Amino acid sequence: MEFYECKVRYQKEVGDGKLQKQNDTYLIEAVSFGDAETRVLEEVKPFVFMGQEVEMKAIKKITYNEVLPDENGRFWYKTKVVLTTIDENAGKEKKITTNILVHSVDIENAYKAINQLMKGAITDYTITNLQETSIVDVLSLVKNAE
Repeated sequence: MEFYECKVRYQKEVGDGKLQKQNDTYLIEAVSFGDAETRVLEEVKPFVFMGQEVEMKAIKKITYNEVLPDENGRFWYKTKVVLTTIDENAGKEKKITTNILVHSVDIENAYKAINQLMKGAITDYTITNLQETSIVDVLSLVKNAE
């Protein structure tokens, strides 16, 4: 399975019969671009104002080595963590970059969640980037199976 970042645009009713354009980004775990598109369109269908279409703005494959959901989370944070290991054959330091997506109430708690995840790591690590994303929801295959 791979992750696809899907950007969609649609119109929704915001009250008093007024329509507002909505741009949302979803992270979809899927087997292909087509599967990701189908799943995101199903996800947004209940929010689309009657008779309006959903416009698929972009789909791109994206790599996350780990996704940390939190039922109380409000924001999704993309985190870059660099692991430092020793290449015993060459006798040199080797750096491995990993991307982690964290759902959290704020950036401080996202930082704590990453440190908690890495707590048992046998290598040194450095959090080199932690930033809020525009992702509104993550749809994994496990979530759909429930």
